[in-house]
Amino acid sequence: MITFAMWLFVLPVAVSGVREIPYITAHYGENGQKVYKMKLSYPSIKIYEPDQYFCYTRYLEELDEVYVLSTLIEINHEYVHHAALSFCEELEDNASHRPWECTENRKYCKGGAVSVLIFDDYYKPEDGLMTFPKDVSLKVGFSTIMRHITFEMHTKAVVTDFHYPLVNVTLTFTRTPTKYNYQTHLLLTEGFIPANKEKGYFAETACSWSKPDVVAFAVQLHTHHYGYLAEMYRVRNGTWTLMASQLTQVKTKVLLPVPGGAIDVQQGDVLAAKCLYINKDNKPILFGESDGQEMCNVDIHFGYEFRHEDIFKRSTACMTKQPEFSFCDHEATSGICGDNNKKDM
Repeated sequence: MITFAMWLFVLPVAVSGVREIPYITAHYGENGQKVYKMKLSYPSIKIYEPDQYFCYTRYLEELDEVYVLSTLIEINHEYVHHAALSFCEELEDNASHRPWECTENRKYCKGGAVSVLIFDDYYKPEDGLMTFPKDVSLKVGFSTIMRHITFEMHTKAVVTDFHYPLVNVTLTFTRTPTKYNYQTHLLLTEGFIPANKEKGYFAETACSWSKPDVVAFAVQLHTHHYGYLAEMYRVRNGTWTLMASQLTQVKTKVLLPVPGGAIDVQQGDVLAAKCLYINKDNKPILFGESDGQEMCNVDIHFGYEFRHEDIFKRSTACMTKQPEFSFCDHEATSGICGDNNKKDM
């Protein structure tokens, strides 16, 4: 059961060119372009049990067609473990424009959808800001595919009084299109990590890219308690190009810029990732979402040309199963395998 109250963060400014509402502000950027900011809050609610997920969707009735340049997530660290921000075309039947408890079912987008950022309780405040590169933005608004904004928060404490705010989101946007629109692609694993891997075990993923060309500018790498290292590559004609690498033990899921700047991904390329685990237990460790399970999640953030909007209107993913799959099983990545490769160190 939840009880909620609604507040708006009010700033008394009227904005020309966007529907006039009090919580949008405007200023002029470095190039003389008009830039807007809109601050929204998750409605304050009472929560009677800890460790639950709560969701909330909001129709972007104030914005017809705008181009988001950055997003900022702020959370109340006393009550919220993490918050996630995304945009949807339509809503599933279980979704609501009032807050609802979504622990068992967090599938609330139907049709087009894009996830922007997850902000964790362990992050530094500045990690809640995601700024797109110069030529990349995210087209949203009631006349676009992405017409609903969605909040998701994972709570860690009971909330018996209205605490405002639990989650704030600030969108910075313009009305001028950029060269590329924003989307993400996820590499991940299912299955399990075998028992008694004290010397280390690599979970590997390799998937061919069959969509139109994109420009990848950042990567997020994530494991849980048994993970020590995660890396991601673009493989083209036998050449491996590093896109991200991070020691993941007790590390937050931060956004890592691609070394040397944005990199193109073309049809026929292979996106490959590997995560290193040390399992000293006498039992396997399952891959999954809970804290006691493991993950090898690699989020690739990229821009694509607006003419391909229908193709990229929803985030995509590629999953491989452990311990069955290894780089030896994909033609483009098998060249690094020796005769005795068993994915152990």
